[in-house]
Amino acid sequence: MSERSSQVSEEEKIWGLIAWLLSIVGAVLVLTIKPNLRYAKYWSYLSISFFIVAIISGAICGIISLIPFIGSIFTIFIGIALLVLWIIGMVKSLEYEYWKPPLVYNIALAIGIERI
Repeated sequence: MSERSSQVSEEEKIWGLIAWLLSIVGAVLVLTIKPNLRYAKYWSYLSISFFIVAIISGAICGIISLIPFIGSIFTIFIGIALLVLWIIGMVKSLEYEYWKPPLVYNIALAIGIERI
């Protein structure tokens, strides 16, 4: 599904961006208000998965941050990685692309992204 889709409407693009930009809130909003927009729904599932990854990463960073110096560097690295992933996701959602980010897409598969 990494190919670009020429059948995606401008409305779906905007709702896909909202789903990714606002994380779990945007995803739930899109799934409730626009459940028939396949592209936006795809990005909603990715957004929920990204939220799960961010929560798990935060918990791991909280534990590792107890280690002096190394914990701080690890936490900063993970924070920057999540920020970059989030920004790339915003750009990809505006490019009409079905993106499959590692780990995030695997979680999305587990919660049912292939059923959309």
